[in-house]
Amino acid sequence: MKKTIFISAGSSGGHIFPAITLANKLKKLNHEVYFVATPSRMEGTILPAHGFDILPVTSPVVRKPFKGFTKFLFEILHSVKESRVHVKKHKPDMIISFGGTVSFSVGIVSFLSRIPLFVHEQNAVLGLSNQWISLFAKKLLTQFKIESKLFQHKIIHVGSPRTSEFIDYQFNHNVYKSLNLDEKTPLVVFVMGSLGSYTMQKMIKNMIEAYPNPNYQRLVITGTRFYEEFKHLNDVSNQTIVLDTISLIDLYPYMNLLVARAGATTMAELLGARMPSILIPSPYVTRNHQFLNANYFLDHHAAIVLDERKLNEHLLMNQIDDLMNHPQQLLAMRHQLESMSDLSELERIMECLPL
Repeated sequence: MKKTIFISAGSSGGHIFPAITLANKLKKLNHEVYFVATPSRMEGTILPAHGFDILPVTSPVVRKPFKGFTKFLFEILHSVKESRVHVKKHKPDMIISFGGTVSFSVGIVSFLSRIPLFVHEQNAVLGLSNQWISLFAKKLLTQFKIESKLFQHKIIHVGSPRTSEFIDYQFNHNVYKSLNLDEKTPLVVFVMGSLGSYTMQKMIKNMIEAYPNPNYQRLVITGTRFYEEFKHLNDVSNQTIVLDTISLIDLYPYMNLLVARAGATTMAELLGARMPSILIPSPYVTRNHQFLNANYFLDHHAAIVLDERKLNEHLLMNQIDDLMNHPQQLLAMRHQLESMSDLSELERIMECLPL
């Protein structure tokens, strides 16, 4: 039976990309899917690029305690009003939240309108919006195993739908060919999240300048914010390519190692691609969720985790060299990742929804 489904996701790629994977699956089954999101934020660019229209809702801006509380409350009320307009018009059968502040008002409306709510949490700790609206949720689906006394009866560990994309993903091999890399030389890729990280870009820059000729190739993806400042590194090392952006998922078959942050989408893709990694969690994110994400892999011996606050270009280079000189350790990581997932995450999520 055809269902009308609202999906809320915003603020970061970690919320948006797994939501897109689920939405594509629902559309293939002829369900009607609408994204409730904020056009002026990241999702306003990503969702239309993937063929989804947006039902616009204002995202409340989280501020420091006791500062701007009146404005924050007004934004919530305005966002709830906008969400109710969309609910009355389209009459969704269920709402699925992937997080971001936009999900807070949508979750409230699900309760007020008696619409079944399902929450998916991508990180190893509940985000603020998902934590509050989980009070109204039928089920709380998680990418990582999460313990919660308040919500334990609702929690189902299903993984991330993004991981399942690697079952039959049609890799665009032209992406790799366009780089003109040597197929016989190992490849290490550096990417520091969808918004980048100036601190880590500087450290990687210093590493490339101090060690210009490793016995492997390096691809550094800076993001558009920092490319102009770091593009000169293309002239520093013959073994290094610096780009602003590229389709990372299409490079997984050619990588030997990924050096990255520990955001939710990165973790899901590493698991699906069985990709060995050095994870450098951002110390500046909400509830230290990247550290907890990374520790989940560390506990399974599936990644190396480094603390940015104790790191410099020399220590980073030594760690990469150590791994690249011990291919058996890279292979052991791949085996651990295989044991952690059978790539059926998306199907497990579908089984949890009343379709």
